[in-house]
Amino acid sequence: MMKRALVAGSLLMVAAAVPRLAHQVHKAEVAHMSLKVGDMAPDFILLTNDWKTVRLSDYRDKKNVFLAVYVLAFSEGCTAQMRAVQAGIDSGRIPTADTAVFGVSMDSPAANAAFAEQNGLHFPLLSDMNHKMVTSYGILKTYSIENEDYRWALRANIVIDKRGIIRLIDEGDNAVDPNTALTLCTTLHKQPPTN
Repeated sequence: MMKRALVAGSLLMVAAAVPRLAHQVHKAEVAHMSLKVGDMAPDFILLTNDWKTVRLSDYRDKKNVFLAVYVLAFSEGCTAQMRAVQAGIDSGRIPTADTAVFGVSMDSPAANAAFAEQNGLHFPLLSDMNHKMVTSYGILKTYSIENEDYRWALRANIVIDKRGIIRLIDEGDNAVDPNTALTLCTTLHKQPPTN
């Protein structure tokens, strides 16, 4: 009986503390990409979910690049975003003949591999565990909880043309549905090559 009273008392204390804790979670200034459409995309080297390296500049003058940046593997919004990108590839709306498609997160290659397998994703997922790419793109987001800072990437879809110029940025909730990025990939595919 005494144990039950102690457990019940502990649960009441925790329940009473939850609303206070919720008010102590402060979102830092909302992150927005520091880069703009028309800027040169910063180069990066990241590991795929197959432990291969990808360098953005290797695609210069060869392919457009679609980067689908997601917050965290296995989360609901990121799963929807990555499945929508895969659906765009499967439907032919992303012409992969001249557009390289990558998911990007701060997850490990192993976590990204499991995420890809679980969701039937057949495009590379890049791992930015040291935060260099998301920092250079200005999409590292900070939340403060109990005076501790936690950081993760802002969700974004970024389309970079063959010259390395950023042609589209969709951020936050707008990036869950990559429809605008898919349309631009198709448009870029139809444009004549530049000299």
